[in-house]
Amino acid sequence: MRAKNFDQQLVSLIITVCFLIGLPAFFVTYGRAEAANSYPMDQAVHYLGNEYANNGIINSDAGVGSYALFVLTGAGVDISAWVHDETSLRDAVISAVKNDIANADQVSAKCLAQDLAAMNALSQNSLTDQLILLLKNKQGSKGFDDAGLFSIYSNVPAFELLSRTGLISRINTGQAKEYILGEQYIKSKDANYGSWGSSENDQYYADFMATAGAIRALNCLDPEKSDAQIQEAINNGLGWMKNQQKAGGNFMAGMDDTLIDTCEVIVTLKTLGMDPGTWQSGEGKSAVDYFMNSALNPDGSFGESQNTMDATWTLWTCLALNGIAGTQPDLQIQPSSEIYIDIHGHWAENTICCLAGKGILSGYPDGAFKPEDQVTRNEITAMTVRLLKPEPASMQELQMTSEKFKDAADIPQWVKGDIAVAMREGLISGCPQPDGLFTFEGERQISRAELSVIIVRIIEKKLDQAALKTLDFTDADQLPEWARGAIGLVYAKGIAGGYPDRTFQAENPVTRAEAASMILRLADQLETK
Repeated sequence: MRAKNFDQQLVSLIITVCFLIGLPAFFVTYGRAEAANSYPMDQAVHYLGNEYANNGIINSDAGVGSYALFVLTGAGVDISAWVHDETSLRDAVISAVKNDIANADQVSAKCLAQDLAAMNALSQNSLTDQLILLLKNKQGSKGFDDAGLFSIYSNVPAFELLSRTGLISRINTGQAKEYILGEQYIKSKDANYGSWGSSENDQYYADFMATAGAIRALNCLDPEKSDAQIQEAINNGLGWMKNQQKAGGNFMAGMDDTLIDTCEVIVTLKTLGMDPGTWQSGEGKSAVDYFMNSALNPDGSFGESQNTMDATWTLWTCLALNGIAGTQPDLQIQPSSEIYIDIHGHWAENTICCLAGKGILSGYPDGAFKPEDQVTRNEITAMTVRLLKPEPASMQELQMTSEKFKDAADIPQWVKGDIAVAMREGLISGCPQPDGLFTFEGERQISRAELSVIIVRIIEKKLDQAALKTLDFTDADQLPEWARGAIGLVYAKGIAGGYPDRTFQAENPVTRAEAASMILRLADQLETK
């Protein structure tokens, strides 16, 4: 990522210097694939919230400003309580935007487009219209900013943001097409062929972000895929991007932050309706593999640069993988049992594959699902939250969860957001201790009785009640009193039954296959309500 000669030049230079001197890279290894395959959305939100609380607004990629607000809003994050020095993030961004408008001749097109995206997301119609007019008046045959060698790093992001917000039709799309196509490197079929970048001292430098942004903008300019010139440019650009893939599935051009480049690949392919998992390295690793396993650092930061930009790009990528925030919908492809090496012929094979296709559960990094392993409280929490897809946890809810449990330090990062949401929705509770405090005990195996209670809480929130079914199990007298009603209801709803010997065995730990079976029955009832 080469430093750009615009409003964030100084910050970009600092980032580059830090990267050159060798900021440490940390990698996360999770025991469960539920951890590895859980999008680190909540952690990214948490990081950005702390950044704003500590540092206030920095209106560029390198801080929490207009662009971060735009991405956060797309994620449905409630930022109303984000405050720095008694100023909310919303008010700080609006104030910064007004200042940019007043000094528009000194502000890059990229920054104005980020302001536009934020104001459009906040429904600030007057400010949105002013920003569109400013960009429209700036536009010419050389883009918005004709500021020399590095103007592409402002122009292309501006076009891309206009396309992402659905506002590109408000400017001259013919000039936009001509400019973007004219900046592509196609003069020689060398290693740079198909990229977008800049030249300096007769040396051409391909730029990953510029290439990805140009492809997304061109895709928006040709929604019917009928313009042969645009489609050829997109294909050439994709070819260059694919050639930058590394063994671990990640992408990097030059001395870039590899997480940023990898995020750009995932978002671009999703925007084009392509599966980023199909772009694999010689070792069989994809960008999604790298993102899931290496984006989040043990200290809660992201990527090699460990900065706000990494966190914002991580959140944006999570939205793309979830099929929202202006990207193509995530196709729910039904996986075959071949993706799990140990479920062929298992009684729950179809159930497991179905829930995997819905994104509710997943397997282990070695390709196994381990259907007879016992499921933990952490895993059940993640599964039920993915099933319901509620609003993500707020910063306050995450903080409350950390304060509630004595063992909060033992809760893995990947499930903290799910636990906060499950607490808010009343799906789970803590384990009371003699001292009056609570523990969560996320790695503890969950019993059939406990899972029945959790499922009933969902039934009570989402489904009609049903008459309790007679508990005709041979061990009915051994059912715990605190779970008898819940067991009766899940039995009546057909979600859980007894074993072949007519026992319920309430205290038995639930296997991963059993959990999948019960959750799928619940999911079917939720979908047909």
